[in-house]
Amino acid sequence: MSSDDYEKMCSLENLRRAYRWTQSNPEASYKGYFRDAYTAYAASSDNNLRRLRKHLIRRAYEPGHASKVYLPKASGILRPYTLLTVNDQIVYQACINVVAERLKARVRGRYLRATFGHLYAGKSSRFFYLKWQTGYRAYSNAVVDYVKRGFSYVANFDLTAFYDSIDHNVLKYFLKELRLDDDLIDFLLGCLRTWTSSTWTNLSNVIYHGHGIPQGPLASGLLAEVVLKHIDDRGSRAGGTRYLRYVDDIKLLAKSENILRHRLVALDLASKEIGLFPQSSKVNIRKVSDPLEEIKTVSRPPEPAVAPAPNQPKIRVRLLELTRRGEVKSVNSTRFKYLLARAQPHNSLNERLIKVLKSQPAFSSQIASYFSRYEKLPKKAAEAVLEYLQGDEIYHAVHSAILFAVLDNMRDPQKSRCIDFCYRRLQSPKKGLPQPQPTYRAALIAWVLNNDRLTYAELERLLADEIDWWVKKDALKYLRKDQYGAASYETLLNEVIRKSGAEPARVGALKIVDDNVGVHNPYRDANESARLLLFAAGKVRHIGVPESMVGTVLSYVLDKKLPAFDWRKLLGARHETAESIAFTVKRYFESDINGCIVTLDSLVDLLWEAIFSIELPGKGYGKYGAMLKHPTLIAKYPKAAQGLYDLHQLRLQSVTAHPRNSKTGLATRRLKHHDYYNIKPLVRDAVEEIILNVTI
Repeated sequence: MSSDDYEKMCSLENLRRAYRWTQSNPEASYKGYFRDAYTAYAASSDNNLRRLRKHLIRRAYEPGHASKVYLPKASGILRPYTLLTVNDQIVYQACINVVAERLKARVRGRYLRATFGHLYAGKSSRFFYLKWQTGYRAYSNAVVDYVKRGFSYVANFDLTAFYDSIDHNVLKYFLKELRLDDDLIDFLLGCLRTWTSSTWTNLSNVIYHGHGIPQGPLASGLLAEVVLKHIDDRGSRAGGTRYLRYVDDIKLLAKSENILRHRLVALDLASKEIGLFPQSSKVNIRKVSDPLEEIKTVSRPPEPAVAPAPNQPKIRVRLLELTRRGEVKSVNSTRFKYLLARAQPHNSLNERLIKVLKSQPAFSSQIASYFSRYEKLPKKAAEAVLEYLQGDEIYHAVHSAILFAVLDNMRDPQKSRCIDFCYRRLQSPKKGLPQPQPTYRAALIAWVLNNDRLTYAELERLLADEIDWWVKKDALKYLRKDQYGAASYETLLNEVIRKSGAEPARVGALKIVDDNVGVHNPYRDANESARLLLFAAGKVRHIGVPESMVGTVLSYVLDKKLPAFDWRKLLGARHETAESIAFTVKRYFESDINGCIVTLDSLVDLLWEAIFSIELPGKGYGKYGAMLKHPTLIAKYPKAAQGLYDLHQLRLQSVTAHPRNSKTGLATRRLKHHDYYNIKPLVRDAVEEIILNVTI
C-alpha cells in the first residue's frame, strides 16, 4: 500500500506547522511544564526539525517514554497527565495534522451544529482548533434555542474516563475508516503503545494494556474526535431528538421523556460496542423550564487567571461565603476559580483555602497560584502550608504545586524547616509510600538546590540515579554557576549533555551558552540535540561555521531572505556580541515574543552604532534614541531611522524595559504577537535599506 500519508506527516512543512501548533496549546498548565524546553528547542529549531525529519524518513525515529503526572479530580481519584518530550509532541501533532484533514472532510457539516468542541481550524490557521469561545457560545445558544422550541426533556450522557478507555484496536479500525495509509496508522499506534505503557514509577518493566491516549498534548483532543464520530453518527440519526456534543459532554433533547429514554439506550449500546461506558451517576433525565439554568450544566474550559479586580473586599466576602464549610459546592466551582484568580492574598482567606485544599485537592493549582502572589508568606499561613506538606502524602501533584508556589516567598524559621523536610524526603523516602512522582521529585530538588542544601557529590549522584528525563530537565533550572564553583558547574553540565536524554541535554546546552561555559572535547560525544544547539550558538565548530548568525537570524525573524552581506565587516569588533544577541533573538522568537522584541532592539542598536561610526567617524555615539534622529543618518537612511525608532519606542512600552510609562505614569505590559506583526514590515524595510546603502 502507498505511504503518501506517512510522507505527508514527514514533510518539513507539516513538521513546522506541528511545532507551531504544539506551542499554541491553549492549556497554559501543559505549556508551563515545557517552557524551558521550548526555549531550548527554539534556539536551533530549524536544525532540530530537519534532523527529526531525517530520522522519520529513515524509519529510525523511536518515541521516548512519557513522564506521568497524576492530578486529583473532584471525586478524589487521579487523572493521568502525560508529559511527552518536545520531539514526541511534534511527531504526535504531525501525525494528527494528517488525520485532521481526512476527518474534517467527513464531519465538517456538523461543526457548530451538532459538535462544538475540538473543531479543526484548517492547515492555514495560526491555531489548530477554532477558538473554544466560538464553540461554547454556539453550544449554549443551541441548548437555549431547542428548549424554547419545546425540546424540554434533557439528558446528559457522560463517558467514564473517556481518554483512558479508548481501545487501540478500536482506534485503528476508525483510522482505517478514514482511508489513512497503514504506514501512518501503524506508526501512530506504535507511538501510543510507548506513551501509554509507563507505570507509576516510570521504570523499564512497563505493562502495555492496549488502551488510552495521552492527556495533555493538543493532538489528543482531535484523535478522540475520531472515536467520538461513531457516537455522533448514532446520535445524529435519532428521530424526534436533538443531539449536541461539546468535547465528550453530550446532551440529548426531546419533547417527551419516552423518546429520550429510547435514544439514551441507543447511545448506551453504541458506546459499549466500542468499549466505552457511560458514567451512570451523571446520566439523568429532567424537564427543563428555564434554558438559562440548563446552560450552567455545560462544562467549559476553566476561567483564565487575570489581573486582580479593584474591588477586593467584595471578592473576599464572596470567597468566604463560597467556602463557609471549608469546601466548595460543585455548582460554585467555576465561580470560585474565577474569583480566586482575581483575589489579592489576604489573611482572612488563608486558613479557609487550606481547608479547601485538604477536602478538595482538585483546586490545588488555583490555591497554589493564590499563595504564590504573596511577596512574603505570613507566619500563620506558612505554618499551615508546612503542616499540610508534612501530613499524609496522598496527592503528589498537589504537594509539588504548593512547594513550587512558596519556593521564593517563605521566610524563616518555616523556610528552614521546609528545606529540612524536602532534603529528608528526597534522601530517605518514607516507608510504605510510593516513590515520589516526577513533579514532586522536581519540587523537592528545586527546594534543596535553590537553598544550597545539596553537596556537589549528592547532586551528581542524584542526577545520575534519576530515571525520569522530566525531573533532570527541571532540576537544571535551579542550578547556578556560583553554587559549586565554575569548574564543577562546567563539569556537571558537560556530563548532562553527554549522558542524559535529548531534553535534559538540550536544556544543559542552553545553560552552557547562557553562562559562557566551556565545552569539553570531543564534541561528538555530546547528545545530538545538545550539539545542534551548541553549533547554532557558535560554541562548537564540528559541522562548519555559518558566515554570520546575524544575517541568518534577521532573515528568519523578518520572514524574508535578505541579500548577501558581510555582517562581520560591518560590525567589526561588535560582531561576536551581535552574534550572541542574534542567538537570543532566535531563541525568543518561538517562545517569548516580548523577549524577542526587546533583544531585537538591542541587536539593531549595534547595527546603528556601526553605521554611525562609518558615516560619522570620530564623533561620539551618544544615546541610541537620539542617534536615530541624527539628520545626517536620516538623510541617507530614512526608512531605517524611522523603522528602528518605532521599534525602540515599542520596546520602551514593554514591562521588560520599564515598569511604568515615563510620560503617562501608567503600568507597562508584556508585548504580544500582534505588536510584532505590526512592527515587522518596518524593521524589514530598515534592514534592507541598510544593506543596500551602507558602504563598507
